[in-house]
Amino acid sequence: MRKTIEAERLKLRPLRCTDAAAISRFTSDPGVARMLGSVPLPNPVVAVEGWMMILKARAHLGSDYVYVMEAFGDLVGVIGAHARGAGYELGYWVGRPFWGMGFATEAARAVAGEARASLGGIEASHYLDNPASGRVLEKAGFVYTGDVQPRFSLARGEHVDTRIMTLGAAALAA
Repeated sequence: MRKTIEAERLKLRPLRCTDAAAISRFTSDPGVARMLGSVPLPNPVVAVEGWMMILKARAHLGSDYVYVMEAFGDLVGVIGAHARGAGYELGYWVGRPFWGMGFATEAARAVAGEARASLGGIEASHYLDNPASGRVLEKAGFVYTGDVQPRFSLARGEHVDTRIMTLGAAALAA
């Protein structure tokens, strides 16, 4: 996958050490953290820095492609494709001040297109109580598989029913 991806309003770029404070601030919002699998609540800067160091150490494996969503020169969210089993899984979040602006959809379309071209199969999922994320993924070309699985949410401290999606045939033909 390319190091930087340009979308209509977003620049999707690699993480920088200076992003840690903004990532911590946004992902320490319960409304954001509760919809993510592996983010603690709160998410202190030191935890974000540790996560970033792990990603850097694993970079040679080609198993994680993580991008900052940057709009208007500001970090608005993070999106990534992560190796899972035989394929990759798309995950993302957007900071609360930027909800409803279409950034998640724009980023998901861009990364899904890039992943489809270079990584092959890609899946995504969302917790049942987050239908907005399902709409984002549908707009990006994902379709429901019909599977619902319990997946752990660190911020909630429990398993949550999750709807599984895959990049649809129409998106694959595009």
